[in-house]
Amino acid sequence: TRVIPSYGAVSAAKCALESHTRQLAVELAPLGIAVNALRGGVTRTPASEKIPGSDRLFEQAATRNPHRRLTTTQDVAKAIAVFSHSDTQWMTGNVIRVDGGECIVE
Repeated sequence: TRVIPSYGAVSAAKCALESHTRQLAVELAPLGIAVNALRGGVTRTPASEKIPGSDRLFEQAATRNPHRRLTTTQDVAKAIAVFSHSDTQWMTGNVIRVDGGECIVE
């Protein structure tokens, strides 16, 4: 949804994952399997720190986020736990933002 300098390889991989999520949702629905993907906000990880200009990316994301912080791996893990519940089986084929509102603020 956004272009970030030096993020091309990651962007392509995420785009493919979103498309594959939709495809799997259709193929696995007859088996009663729901498939969704989570789109985490900017998260500081050893991998993300290797992106050129990542310090600036982290700073901008924390400033933009309504909570004034980055998404953490714990934030994403909690969402995985919630969406793993059997009561969410009717939700399928979605890409769900887990970013504290980062994507809705300019």
